Amino acid sequence: MLQASGADADLPWKAWQSSLNLEAELPGTRIEIVVQGAAVASLIAAHPTAKRLVESIRSSTVDVAVLACANALRAHHVDPSDLAEGIDVVPAGIAHLVIRQRDGWSYVRVG
Repeated sequence: MLQASGADADLPWKAWQSSLNLEAELPGTRIEIVVQGAAVASLIAAHPTAKRLVESIRSSTVDVAVLACANALRAHHVDPSDLAEGIDVVPAGIAHLVIRQRDGWSYVRVG
């Protein structure tokens, strides 16, 4: 699980790049990218980062889910319906991270 949290609009893309490196070394790993903070605004369908990310995920065999934090979406006035296709929403990114770690997932912060 990769956490992309902060104001850098390229964080989701950087996390995607890290997921490719992870998959290359640990094939078949299930990967989630949890996006929090202002970076959630770059997941809007019209944003260049979201377009590039979604196109790359579609054309890849890497098993990656991109999850936007609902709290961050509200804080940054992003309507979930404006997110790019394939981006899912979790109620609270921080809680999702803790739950996954309790379930034995590994955690990496991208920044």
